[in-house]
Amino acid sequence: MAQLPWARRYSYAVGHVMNDLCAAMWFSYLLVFYHGVIGISNFSAGLIMLVGQAADALFTPFIGIASDNTKNEYGPRKTWHLLGTFCVLGSFSFIFRECIDCENASPWALRLYYCCFVVVFQFGWASVQISHLSLIPELTNDRLEQVSLNGLRYAFTIISTIVVYVSMWLLLEFNSPKTGELGSGDKPLFMEMGYAVLGMGSIFVLTFHLGVKEQPPSHAVSDEPAFRSKTSWKKWFGRLAFYQNALIYMSSRLMVNISQIYVPLYILHSLHLHKRNIAIFPLIVYVSGFVATLLMRRVNERIGSRITYLLGLVIFFGACLWFHFQIPRYECTSLSPHMITVPPISHNDSAFTPCEVGQVVKYHSTWVVQSVFGAAVLLGIGGSTVLVTSLSMTSHLIGRETDSGAFVYGAMSFMDKLSNGLAIQVIQTLHPCDHVVCCLACETYYRQILVFVPGAACVFAFCILAWLVIRERSNRPTYDELSSQCETEPVDIHFQRSGSYGATDQVGQPRKVLESEHPSSRPTVN
Repeated sequence: MAQLPWARRYSYAVGHVMNDLCAAMWFSYLLVFYHGVIGISNFSAGLIMLVGQAADALFTPFIGIASDNTKNEYGPRKTWHLLGTFCVLGSFSFIFRECIDCENASPWALRLYYCCFVVVFQFGWASVQISHLSLIPELTNDRLEQVSLNGLRYAFTIISTIVVYVSMWLLLEFNSPKTGELGSGDKPLFMEMGYAVLGMGSIFVLTFHLGVKEQPPSHAVSDEPAFRSKTSWKKWFGRLAFYQNALIYMSSRLMVNISQIYVPLYILHSLHLHKRNIAIFPLIVYVSGFVATLLMRRVNERIGSRITYLLGLVIFFGACLWFHFQIPRYECTSLSPHMITVPPISHNDSAFTPCEVGQVVKYHSTWVVQSVFGAAVLLGIGGSTVLVTSLSMTSHLIGRETDSGAFVYGAMSFMDKLSNGLAIQVIQTLHPCDHVVCCLACETYYRQILVFVPGAACVFAFCILAWLVIRERSNRPTYDELSSQCETEPVDIHFQRSGSYGATDQVGQPRKVLESEHPSSRPTVN
């Protein structure tokens, strides 16, 4: 199939930018804002995020089914994309601002207030995500072209996230109270970031809708015969590969999202760095990830998607090990440059300081910042590799059955969002310092979270990948089986670069060659 025009490729790639900008704020700063800025407890902050993730998880399969069954001239995917955009525009700014006229509100009323806006936002976010992802197999059926589109899409995800972190860095540096810790004085900063995110995202939404022309299903055309294959969404539940790919995608998102959420808290409370570093460290992560996405198509061409995904797992696991050995350096002597001063008694916890009573803790921030950069680079390269490759594997799973493609992406997102929400709520519930910003246990708690939760997801993803590869190899037809089958009916046998064996349908059975395709039916040339 011919390559897509560059204008359509890049117009498609920017269609998820508003979602990406909002997601960077949501995952990196929601817990920081609710607990560290407006003073909501760890449990309540985790509950609000759980409600959002659960709402997203519940919405996505139904949005996928509705999108697959929507018929109009504008295009079903773009219609749902536009609907979701309006929902995001109307709700996101309220999530990152103090509750209006809620000075005397009860904790449950405050939770309900934020949860209402979160549910609307997540419905809109899911509508944009599912409709945007399900456009990939509709725009092209070429495997490498799908990898390229996923790579471009993720490259703009990284660029969007970098923009958020750079903006946050500048605001913390020049438009924030001159203290090393976050507090109530930083409320206007987060509100300004919310408005800026929506303004920038609207420009790219307009570019997407003007630059991408979606063919309605009844008018879809292709260079290949049978480009579309009608498949009921219910049939996916009978395919083992559907569950395997869902678990791989879920694990990939769990690895990336948990690290993205808890890195700012790790920076503030485990390493005791200046608050500007909650923007600088994630910025390094995503710059590294952006460089990795530029090489993604070439790497996939050379070693295949399975080996590329395995390489990403190894790199990401190395970042988790780095966090395990990264500990703050401090002393209890006189002040010196490049040190952060922490009072001996803080947040109602007399055991907060490792020094003796009456002494002052001084953390060596320069050495810690320099040494933690290595973990940031590994985290960015590994995270971007597993995400892009897992999405490409999902596109390949859908193949030509694009009529139910939105349902597949919705089901993948369902498992992703639900697992993330439950993991975050468990982490927040087990937090040792629920009623204070931080205590002595925070230092080890956030480090352990970044080591063991993403690390366990990484190991789980490796096990599922091994299961997937072993099953594919065990289902590979032998020479004798192919020979005996060819005696009764012609079979089209070819080996794809992606690692699939032979010409197969979605359940792994050899595909029959149409009579018109068989060499015996073609006219001979004398």
